[in-house]
Amino acid sequence: MTEDRRAVVIGGAGGIGSDVCRKLALLGYRVVVADFDEDGARKVMDDLSGSGHEVARLDVTRAESVHAALLGIEASGPASVLVVASGGPVVHLGQRTHVATLGKDDWDRTIALNLTGVFCCVQAFAQLRLATPMEHSRIILIGSAAGELAGNGTDIAYGTAKAALLGLTRQAAFDLAAAGITVNNVAPGPVGTPEFFRNTNEQIRAGIASLAALKRIATPEEVSAGVAYLASREAACITGATLAINGGIHMH
Repeated sequence: MTEDRRAVVIGGAGGIGSDVCRKLALLGYRVVVADFDEDGARKVMDDLSGSGHEVARLDVTRAESVHAALLGIEASGPASVLVVASGGPVVHLGQRTHVATLGKDDWDRTIALNLTGVFCCVQAFAQLRLATPMEHSRIILIGSAAGELAGNGTDIAYGTAKAALLGLTRQAAFDLAAAGITVNNVAPGPVGTPEFFRNTNEQIRAGIASLAALKRIATPEEVSAGVAYLASREAACITGATLAINGGIHMH
């Protein structure tokens, strides 16, 4: 079904990214696990089903690193799918922040990691696919429900970056539509990744789950299933969309 397609997952060593890698590999994709944490990426790759998988190291906060990494990946074979699952809060979730007090350095680092870095990944991949078109090319961003509602426990820089991804998704989808490249966003609510469990206790998790209409927290597998659908041939007419996988914590 995937016709031996190749997928690049940036942030592939993370809690969501690693599960996306596993899901796509199960479906027959050859996966490039791309991450700043090369050792972590290699551990993910070694656990993937199938063959032909690779590891790539990159730093999304440096445009030259992103472009060099994607050019290196392209040299060993073009990829039709890009998933950008990198990012995360720079300010600790338990740290109280406010628009009047957030440090400029924390703002800059958060925007660089969660927005500018995503743009660099999208731009570099788009340039490659425009130069060498491939059928069913897909760009899928991992956003967050934090970009769609306030007062969610994250800081203003993180929420702003994730909100901006909604606009980036729509505009990139518009710009690339003529080339048949779709661009979509998956916006999870709280997800039960290993990092989430390390940084919360049972009481905190119960409180977070209570905010969702379904009274539960999403699993990484549910997020990766959404990514897999948007990467599929069946999703060819979906672009510029945001798929909310949040248990009803935010509905629109």
